[in-house]
Amino acid sequence: MTFDPLAFLLRRNVIGETCSPVCSPLTGGYWNDVFRIVAGDDDLVLKHFGGTRVASTLFPIMPESEARALQVLSGRDVAPEPVGFWPAAQDHGPVLVYRFVPGTMWQGDMAEAAALLARIHATPAGDFRFMPVTPQEVLDDADRLPRPPEDDPAWQRLMALRPAVAAVPPLERRVLIHADCSAGNMIAGPDGVRCIDWQCPGMGDGAEDLFSFLSPAFQILYDREPWQSDAVRRCRDAYGDAATLARLDAMLPFFAWRFAAYCVFRTHQLDGVDGAGSDRYRRAAAAEISVLEGLG
Repeated sequence: MTFDPLAFLLRRNVIGETCSPVCSPLTGGYWNDVFRIVAGDDDLVLKHFGGTRVASTLFPIMPESEARALQVLSGRDVAPEPVGFWPAAQDHGPVLVYRFVPGTMWQGDMAEAAALLARIHATPAGDFRFMPVTPQEVLDDADRLPRPPEDDPAWQRLMALRPAVAAVPPLERRVLIHADCSAGNMIAGPDGVRCIDWQCPGMGDGAEDLFSFLSPAFQILYDREPWQSDAVRRCRDAYGDAATLARLDAMLPFFAWRFAAYCVFRTHQLDGVDGAGSDRYRRAAAAEISVLEGLG
């Protein structure tokens, strides 16, 4: 379907014609079209989700949940400020509008990122999907992914490393998590650091966000170098919650195995379609498999 973001906002009086609005496409949306609209004093981001919903991967596209997360987090200086959400209609898919976050991809101090995650996890929330939080649930979540070819060397290495279900410290409470929380989804600007792209939030284990942020595979997927051990230590020390850190240590084999399986799957899904993307996922899978081998 053809979608005109300026016409959409003008018809709904979100912006005015006298402001001489300017619309520019933004990169980074795999499953949606993203635009920046500058109209007078308003600097906005509009996401148009089209008609495609992705629910079969680890990172489902859930426009309503993203809109709800921005509302819940509004005023807490952790995420973009919401402007409006419009469900799908005959002439457009779901549309989400929020304030543009000026800045660049975060490359700051680990304590700053840890503090951001701690504030997110302290946010009172509900009415989001329940995330897998036990070893068996996480492995089951991995098992629902499409299987890569059985003769793939990375897949064979990974199958040999599948962790056995074990007892872990109990989860004291579910918290709101981003569920795709890498440094690539953090923006540092004049007002501090913000977490963007809340397409798949859930009520789960804060340790999952910490795993994603610290994972070498997530770093590779954003063309960044994996964290060194001293940076990981600074993040853990700054986050500070002993119960969540104990969960992170105990759940690491299961989170890492699931994400490695996802990366191997994506390697083959993108093969022949996006060669550079397929190669990044192959390298990410190798890095996560190395983590699992190091735990052995």
